[in-house]
Amino acid sequence: MQKYINFLNSYKYFIIIGITLFVALLSLSLKNLAFEGSYKIWFDKDSKIIKDYEVFRSRFSGDDTFIVAFRDEQGIFNAHAVSSILELTKEFQKLEGVRKVDSLSNYQYISSEDDDIIVEDFLYGDENLTQKSSLALKDKLVLNQLISKDAKTTMFALSLSDKLGSNEAVNIALFQKLQKILKEASQKSGYKFYITGIPAVTASLVSISQSDAMVLMPLAVVMVVVFLFLIFRSFFGVLVPSVVVVFTFLSVLSLQMLLGYKLNNFTVNIPSFITAIAIADAMHLYLAWVYYKSKGFYTKEALTQALGSNIVPMALTSFTTVVGFATLGVSEIEPVSTLGIAITSGAVLAFLLSITLVPAIILTRKRDDKVTAVQILNLANIQGYGAIIQRHDKKIVLCFTVIIVLVSLGLFHLKIDSNSIKYFSKDTVVRSGAEFIEKNLTGSMRYEIILDSGKKEGVKEPEFLDSIMEFEKVFKNRFTNVRFTTSLKDIVQRMQKVLNPDAKTALPDDKKLVAQYLLLYSMSLPQGMELNDKMDTQERYLRLTINTNIVDTSEDLAMIEWIKDYWKKQTPYSADVQGQTAIFAYMQSSVTKTLILSISMTLAIVAFTMLLIFKNFKMLWLFLLPNIAPIIVVGGIMGYLGISVDIGVAISAAVILGIAVDDTIHFFSKYFESIKVRSFEESIDYIISHSGNAMILTTLILSVTFAIFGVSSFVPNVNFAIVTVSALNIALLFDLVLLPALLSMLYTQGKR
Repeated sequence: MQKYINFLNSYKYFIIIGITLFVALLSLSLKNLAFEGSYKIWFDKDSKIIKDYEVFRSRFSGDDTFIVAFRDEQGIFNAHAVSSILELTKEFQKLEGVRKVDSLSNYQYISSEDDDIIVEDFLYGDENLTQKSSLALKDKLVLNQLISKDAKTTMFALSLSDKLGSNEAVNIALFQKLQKILKEASQKSGYKFYITGIPAVTASLVSISQSDAMVLMPLAVVMVVVFLFLIFRSFFGVLVPSVVVVFTFLSVLSLQMLLGYKLNNFTVNIPSFITAIAIADAMHLYLAWVYYKSKGFYTKEALTQALGSNIVPMALTSFTTVVGFATLGVSEIEPVSTLGIAITSGAVLAFLLSITLVPAIILTRKRDDKVTAVQILNLANIQGYGAIIQRHDKKIVLCFTVIIVLVSLGLFHLKIDSNSIKYFSKDTVVRSGAEFIEKNLTGSMRYEIILDSGKKEGVKEPEFLDSIMEFEKVFKNRFTNVRFTTSLKDIVQRMQKVLNPDAKTALPDDKKLVAQYLLLYSMSLPQGMELNDKMDTQERYLRLTINTNIVDTSEDLAMIEWIKDYWKKQTPYSADVQGQTAIFAYMQSSVTKTLILSISMTLAIVAFTMLLIFKNFKMLWLFLLPNIAPIIVVGGIMGYLGISVDIGVAISAAVILGIAVDDTIHFFSKYFESIKVRSFEESIDYIISHSGNAMILTTLILSVTFAIFGVSSFVPNVNFAIVTVSALNIALLFDLVLLPALLSMLYTQGKR
C-alpha cells in the first residue's frame, strides 16, 4: 500500500488534471442529450411483441390516436356545444400529422331516401338538435363512444398517420398544440377539456422524463452537498466526495449518449443512482482519513492507513452493488436492462475514482493541515448494548418472527400490474383525461383484435361476420369491463338495416351483397375517411377495436388469452390482440421475470460471495436473512395497502439486495474479527462502536438520495422510492437488532 500511495503522491497533479480533462472531453457528447418515450423503448428491436405490432401498423395504419373529451351538463345537443364541436373538428383537421378526426360533427351517418343511400356528416350546425340527439342515442356506431348515454359527454378521436405516429417529436409537438388549442377553446366556451390516448402517453413519458432530469439531477447534487456540509463543515469535505459523484455520472451519461442511447423515464434517474452509490466509497475513505488525521498522523500517513483498512471492504461492497444492478441487465424490458448496465458501470467507475482521484486530491493537502468532521452520531466506545441484546435475545427474535410472519401474509394479496395509465400520477393530464372518459363516456383503454378470416376477401363472408356478432355478444357478457366494440361488421349491419329494413337477419347472407354495401358506403365517404384502417388491402384481416376500463393488467391478460382461445376453439378463424395498450399488458410477464431472475441471481451471487469471504456455510442463512426479510416485509405491506408490483418495484428488489448486503458484510467482518478475542457482549459493542456510524450514515445517504424519486410524476419511480427506502431502513434495523439477537442465541447454544 505504501508504494501505491507514493506513486499517487508523485503523480497526483497529473492524475487530477488527466482525469478531469478526460471527463470534460467525454462530457462533450452530452450536447446530444435526448429523450424517448415511444413503444419502441420497452423491448429490443428483435422482440416478437414489437415485430407483431409493426405488422399490425403496416396493415391498419396503427393505433396512434389522441382522445379529447368534454362535458356539458345541459346536454351536448345544444347550439353552444355543437358550435364548439364543429369549430374544434375543423381546427384538429388542420394539424399536421393528423390523418383523420372522428367526432359527432363528421361522423358519417347512414340513411336512405327514395331508395338512395345517403352517407353524410351527422352535424353541420343548422339542424333539429332534438332529432339528432334521438338518432345518436339509438346509433350503436356512436353511442358510448362519440356520445355518452346521458348525452352530456362527447369526444374527438385524432388519428395520426402511420409514419408519424411512432415519432416522439411529432407526439410531443401535437400534444403541445392540442393543449394550446384547447386552452383557447376553454376560455371561449367555458368547457373543461380532457386529453388522453396513446400519443398522449408517449408525449407524457418524454415530458415527465425531461422534467425529472431538470429536477432530480440538480436535487440529487444539492442534497449531497448539503449532507456533506452538515458532516464536514468544510469546502474540502464537500469537494472530495462530490467530485467522485459528479465525475461518475457525467461519464456514465456520456457513455450512454456515445452508445446511441436516449434518456427515458428510468435512465433519467442515473445521476440519482450514481449519487447514492458513488458517495459511499468516497465517504468511507475520507472519514477514515479524517479519523487518522485526528490521531496525529500526517496527510500521507493518514491516507496510507485509511486506504489500507478500507480498500477490501470498499471493493466487496462495490462488488455486491454491481451484482445487484448487473442482474437487471437480463430483463427483457429495455429501459430496465439499460439502467442496470449503466449503473453497473457507474459502480465500477466510482470505486476506481475513489481509490485514485480521491487519494490524489487528499495528497494535495499540506502535512500539518487539520481536518474535522461533525459527529452526527456518537456511537464510539458504546457499552452495554451487547449485554441488553444477550439478555433479551429470545424476546427480540420472537417479536421479529411474529411481525415477519403476520406481515408476510400480505404477499398473498400482492398483484403485478403494468397498466400504462397507472404509470402516471392522478394529477397528470393523460391520467386525469383517461379517468374522466372512463367515468363519463367509455373505456379509456383501447385494444385491437385482429381477426384472420383465413383467405383473401374473407372479411366479406357472411359466416365470418356472423361469428363476430356472436363473439361480441359472448364477450361483453364475459367481461364487464368492456365498454365498446366497433368494426367493419357494424357498418355492414347498419347498411343492411337502412337498405333492407325487412330483412330477417341483422347481416346479409350473401357475400356479394356485403361487397355491394361496402362499395356504396366507400363511394359516399369524403376523402380521408376510407376503410383501410378497418381491414387490410387483401381483405383477409379485419380490425375489431374494443374499449375497456382501467383494470389490473392480470385481468387484461386473462381477457386477451380468452379472446385468442375463443377464436381458436369456437370458430374456424383465429385472432390476435394488438395495440400499444396490449404491449404494456404483454410486458407484465417481463416484469415478473425481471423480479424473479434479478432476486434469484443476486441472492445466489451474494451468497457465494459471503461464503468466499467468511468461509462459514452453517451461518449462510444468517448472512442472507437480514437482506431477504426486508423485501418480504415490504412486499407484505404492499399487499395489505393494495400497492401493485410494477417495473419500479421489480427494479428495487435487486437493488435492495445488492446495496443492503453492504451493512451485513461490515457487521460480520467485525464480528468474526472480534469474537476471537472478546466475549459476545463486548463483540457487539465493538461492532456498533466501529461500524455503527458508517452503517447508519450510509443508509441515511441512500435513503435521502433514493427518496428524491418520490417527487416524480412517473408512478414506478415513486413506488421504487417508497419500497427501496423502506426496505433499506428495515434492513438496517434487522442488522442492528435481529442479527445480534440471533447470533446471541447461537453463541449461547454453542457454549453448552
